[in-house]
Amino acid sequence: MDRKRLFLFLFVAFAAIYYVVRIAIFYLGFSGEMDFEEEQSGLVEGVVIYSFLAIGVLGLAFLPWIYMRRSWGLWGTVAVSAYTMAFDVWAFVLVQSSAAAGVLPAVVIAVYLLVTRKDYTGAKSAA
Repeated sequence: MDRKRLFLFLFVAFAAIYYVVRIAIFYLGFSGEMDFEEEQSGLVEGVVIYSFLAIGVLGLAFLPWIYMRRSWGLWGTVAVSAYTMAFDVWAFVLVQSSAAAGVLPAVVIAVYLLVTRKDYTGAKSAA
């Protein structure tokens, strides 16, 4: 495995762990094991909990296409990261301060993909 492919594999593994953690947080919220810092309305709790699920599932769904260097995998993952950043900033400001922790991995994922986007041109995988 060449160096570039190894780094891509490690990046995808990092992103996969991040998205699995998002799904785990959804489970904790859905099962009632996660508490909010302050009491929230049912609507806000639902938005928060199901956003974790959407981010995790969509992020994981795009990862194989990132590894195969498909352009729509790149742009789908960048869109998920953009939503994640917006969601986490919103949650930090209006829901609870711990939401800020989710912004950094989303920024890392988006920046890496935007810096390497030239590798995702065309439909062929770069083997």
